[in-house]
Amino acid sequence: MDQSEPDKGPLIGDLTGAGKVINSEVAKRIYDDALSPSMRELGSLSEDFLKTIHLIAAPFQIGAVLQVRLVSFCERISNMVPKERQRDAPPEIAKPVIEAIAFIRDDSPLMTMFEELMSRAIDVNEADELSPEFPAIIQSLSPLQAKLITSLAAEDHFTDIIQDRNTGIVYRQLGSNYQPEDYHGYPHHLTLVQNLATKSIVTILFRDIAEEYPDTTVPEGTHLRRMSVRLSRFGLWFATSCTERQAPTTQSHGFASDGIPQSGEFG
Repeated sequence: MDQSEPDKGPLIGDLTGAGKVINSEVAKRIYDDALSPSMRELGSLSEDFLKTIHLIAAPFQIGAVLQVRLVSFCERISNMVPKERQRDAPPEIAKPVIEAIAFIRDDSPLMTMFEELMSRAIDVNEADELSPEFPAIIQSLSPLQAKLITSLAAEDHFTDIIQDRNTGIVYRQLGSNYQPEDYHGYPHHLTLVQNLATKSIVTILFRDIAEEYPDTTVPEGTHLRRMSVRLSRFGLWFATSCTERQAPTTQSHGFASDGIPQSGEFG
């Protein structure tokens, strides 16, 4: 062997049989340095786990800062997709995800979204259904917005309000089908919703509900309304791709949880 040639580290094929180089230095550090103590005691990683690293990282040169995070990330998604369905992740999905996970806590709802997105990106049944916009959208969200989208994927949110007829100002909230404290109160929930509407992720609809509050007196110039928040068609696509897979329910996203037809009103 030519002694002048630098050590390129192990081939991924040496570890998994895939026969491709990830990134010479990254592969070497992942295998030699970045493993948890318990895995070092075992002396090796499973073939399936190393293959997952290859599927995600193969197209890229990854900086040292990301290596430990990448190993942890791959540990969490390695069992999310059956081995026979795994494929290389589309680079337009994988690259921004890899760059983002270095700066997000493992317990953040945003990390969960990235994990769900990446699990679909390496799934032959789902990878082609993803939009390259999704990683950037996740990065633009706050943790509470990620939590809100996940909740909306299961059920529309509605809030019963007393609202000024002319200005739209909300004078009072009468009730809701969600816990407002989960979103730091009604006003902040509305702020989160309004921002998601600008991203075309949710649609906000209103209807009069005076008949449901016959004993409630409202100030002159106001009326009782139900504000329904639901995922738009784009938002449903995004949520389906980036939130935890849910069992089918009887609820259709063609109707709100209070039975109001959408009437074609999507964001």
